Amino acid sequence: PLSLEAATTKQQAKMRSFEVFVAGAVLLSSGAEAFMPLGGMAHGRAQTSLVSASSRASGSSAGLLGLSMAASAEKYTKQEIQKLKDNKDLKKLFDGNAEWRKEKMSADEDYFKDLSLGQTPHYLWIGCSDARVAANEIVGCGPGELFVHRNVANLVVNNDNSLQSVFQYAVEYLQVQHIIVCGHYDCAGVSASLDKVDLASPLEEWVCNIRDVYRLHKEELDAIKDDDKRKRRLVELNAQEQAFNVYKAAVVQRRRVYTHMKTGLAQPKVHAVVFDPANGLMRRINTFEGDDQIDELHEVYDLYNAKTASEFWDGQDAYPVRENTPRKLFNKAAPPAVKAAKDDKQMEAGK
Repeated sequence: PLSLEAATTKQQAKMRSFEVFVAGAVLLSSGAEAFMPLGGMAHGRAQTSLVSASSRASGSSAGLLGLSMAASAEKYTKQEIQKLKDNKDLKKLFDGNAEWRKEKMSADEDYFKDLSLGQTPHYLWIGCSDARVAANEIVGCGPGELFVHRNVANLVVNNDNSLQSVFQYAVEYLQVQHIIVCGHYDCAGVSASLDKVDLASPLEEWVCNIRDVYRLHKEELDAIKDDDKRKRRLVELNAQEQAFNVYKAAVVQRRRVYTHMKTGLAQPKVHAVVFDPANGLMRRINTFEGDDQIDELHEVYDLYNAKTASEFWDGQDAYPVRENTPRKLFNKAAPPAVKAAKDDKQMEAGK
């Protein structure tokens, strides 16, 4: 039997290990420095596996979402306490914003005046939430040039309302010319899918989409004996399959049929690319135009008949945005341009 003092010490060790376990859940971005919420201290860089978080607090390991992270239960140093104080009000971020604003203003005093006029991006970027894969930065684009959506492992899921809303706005209103699905090597979500561990809802259901990609390409992936090479190949295939999913979206299909009718070029074009954090290079996987794999999808997924659509849209100069609900049901009145077009149409009909 343990003495009261020994039992208390053992319980404290368990609590400290649990703190390390819980803190790892917050660290889904690689390269982050973590501070334990209740007195533990995590050091080192979070790795990209979502299935093991190693704790040094009690000499044991605690499994968690794939973050392979060495943690220490040492007491806070003065420097660590000062960091906590400095960061509690996002001081680093606000200081960084002030410095960024100063640099932009010194280079161009009208920078923010021009930025306030609106956005006209030609690209929709669908990327991973990994903190190392900052879309604008890795392709050298400034604010207003990329319309960006990011999630764990850059997935395109047909019942993800957030992404589908992004599709609708980017394609119908911004009328982007390209949609880019960007995966990246050393991806935590892809690593998690290979570990065959229940990650708990909702992460488990999300990562299961990557396992579906493995199933589709099982023969090729099983033939790769090296674990790292197999993982890198799955990153590539995942980007490719998510790009296929872009083609399935109704709003994307509609716009491509319309632009092909008007210009002979179907837009938006869809691209699968992969970024390598180890060397900073982005590599093209596929653009799919004229690809046999896309041709195989037409019979199953095509929603719009090109001939019928051409006849219907032939006399329209502006892209006809979908209107599923009569405006009379809305509280807000129709914009002047829409009202004028409606009045002209009624006059032509003799009403």
